[in-house]
Amino acid sequence: MNKPLVTIVVASFNAEKYILETLESCINQTYQNIEIIIVDDCSNDNSVQIIEQWCDEKKISHPSIPCSLVKSERNSGIPANLNNSLPLIKGKWIKCIGSDDILLPEAISEFIKRLNLYAHWDNIGAVFTYFETFGANVKKSSRYPLSWTRDICKMRASWLKRQLAMLHFNNVAPCAFINRSHFDGFDTSYRLLEDLPLWLKLIEKNAVTLFFDYTTVLYRLHDSQITSLANPKVNNVLINDLKHLNEFRLMRKHYLAYLHHKFNLHCSLKRTVFYRYLKTINPFNLVIRLYESLKQ
Repeated sequence: MNKPLVTIVVASFNAEKYILETLESCINQTYQNIEIIIVDDCSNDNSVQIIEQWCDEKKISHPSIPCSLVKSERNSGIPANLNNSLPLIKGKWIKCIGSDDILLPEAISEFIKRLNLYAHWDNIGAVFTYFETFGANVKKSSRYPLSWTRDICKMRASWLKRQLAMLHFNNVAPCAFINRSHFDGFDTSYRLLEDLPLWLKLIEKNAVTLFFDYTTVLYRLHDSQITSLANPKVNNVLINDLKHLNEFRLMRKHYLAYLHHKFNLHCSLKRTVFYRYLKTINPFNLVIRLYESLKQ
């Protein structure tokens, strides 16, 4: 069996509460041909000190697994922070994870086992799996991605796949494996939205995407996470990123998808019951919800 090096990139920002749990989940993988790169986006808590101490300890306890920390001198956002790892990446495959999430012990070994069923890897741009939510206030875990996105991942490259992905494709960032040969960095014109622009660009380029039917990551939900919509500033930045992404749809001449997302964003910004109702009855939203319900 082919056993390629896998690079785990941990994106850290003010993560002192959870970072050790995340790092331990990464280094305790049953598949040990890995390297771990932690990129810190100018944290102002004790994250950096905790990470540095952890890396020093692992040089002794796990000498065969390289662990390194890249510190940013200024807070630059998720895409730029993740890109700081690029000069250090040696792996054939890249697994990015947030500094508050958990990588399940068999995540990478199962990925490699399933990947070895495919004779040629060069044309595979990304592989997606399930991730499950958890957290102190999560009463019932949810599993993502949902059917629409999951089925698009499985489709062969085609005009239809490009149209459907532009219309709706989300909830895959925590569970993705990226082929290094198809990856030259995240788009730094976005501040928070590192993943979706990359997936859409890969699909636009007709790169193969796969879906492996197992769970790799436990995705922690909490109000202090960097992408929490409980924070109004975060919400505004994310809305701006989504507007920027919609301009990409327009540039690529996906006119229906562009109008669909423009309408949804307009309704979201109004934040009233009436506009929430309008968003609900958007015909494309109705079709997507019907598809999800039929596939349950």
